[in-house]
Amino acid sequence: MLTRWGRWDPFEEVRAIQREISNLFDRFFGSTQLGSASRTASWVPPLEAYYHKDHLILRFFLPGVDPKTVDVSVTGNVLTVRGERKLEMDIPQEDYLFCEVAYGPFERTVNLPGEVRTNQVSARYQHGVLEISLPVAEAARPRKVPVEVG
Repeated sequence: MLTRWGRWDPFEEVRAIQREISNLFDRFFGSTQLGSASRTASWVPPLEAYYHKDHLILRFFLPGVDPKTVDVSVTGNVLTVRGERKLEMDIPQEDYLFCEVAYGPFERTVNLPGEVRTNQVSARYQHGVLEISLPVAEAARPRKVPVEVG
């Protein structure tokens, strides 16, 4: 499956299959109420990554997550973000029509390019978005190679 920018993301295909299977089970079993298992199901926050000037920027979308529960760590060239989205309201199961929001713990790891200066990582949480900035060496940035026409 191609992303909006034309790159193939194999994990998006896995996520699409998971959504289809989940929808199939919901239709088959008539699951329109939120069971206790899905109220605490783990989830994976969406992520976007891009270069901006001399930094690699990673943006994790974490709406409804208390920033105090978010843990960012770097081990070698692996960045890990952990946290939890808690269900703040105690709504009886029979009062739910449906719920498309996942609650519970999450963990996301990202393999970083070798040229990232992991000792200079900074992180900022604003409006439900965790933005992590990692300085990179200029040589590590992708560069356009001109193609000569013969």
